Amino acid sequence: MKVLIVDDEEKITNVLVSYFEKNGDITYVAHTGESAIQIVDEVPLDMIILDLMLTDMAGEDICQYVKLNYDIPVIMLTAKISIDDKLKGFELGADDYVVKPFHPKEIIVRAERLLPESRKKQIIQFGQLVIHKNERQVLLNQESLQLTQHEYSILLLLVENPKKVFSREDIIKKIFGFDMDINLRVVDQHIKNIRKKIKDNYIQTVFGLGYKMNEKVEKDEI
Repeated sequence: MKVLIVDDEEKITNVLVSYFEKNGDITYVAHTGESAIQIVDEVPLDMIILDLMLTDMAGEDICQYVKLNYDIPVIMLTAKISIDDKLKGFELGADDYVVKPFHPKEIIVRAERLLPESRKKQIIQFGQLVIHKNERQVLLNQESLQLTQHEYSILLLLVENPKKVFSREDIIKKIFGFDMDINLRVVDQHIKNIRKKIKDNYIQTVFGLGYKMNEKVEKDEI
């Protein structure tokens, strides 16, 4: 998911960015309310982590702006602990409320719970490989990979069905269509190209049968 983290404390934003990116998410950072609103207006976000106390603008005002103009979940961060402050945040549309200090993993869990089910299914992770289906983006160790249309489609097919072995005929039918007369070696070449761009051990060759994802990679055994 694409997450905007708004906090005037750089230490907090750095820690949250680190945890979210390790989780396979794309992060944006704003240290002021003005820059936060600019990012909200320019980037299709999935989640906003918003500090209540900013130097130039109240977090409540930013939350209100977001809720009036967009359908984006907002998690508020604050050092305030009174019930009145929490109620005010919820009244302005905050979806969740976390009191400082907190553990970054708690924020990630809360964010994922707020993410609509339809959006969750658009993000697939396998080991250090993350696929954002809506953007057709593939990340490996947080680095974006450049895949051709067919390379992306083959990789997505394998990752979405990690336990299944696909023959070259299966892949041609799934990716190119039933009526396409394509040499089986074309699949081998695409697999070879994908392996160059990711890691050789991500895609496993099952002798005499075809290709599948290497489950040991997903479990970090390699």
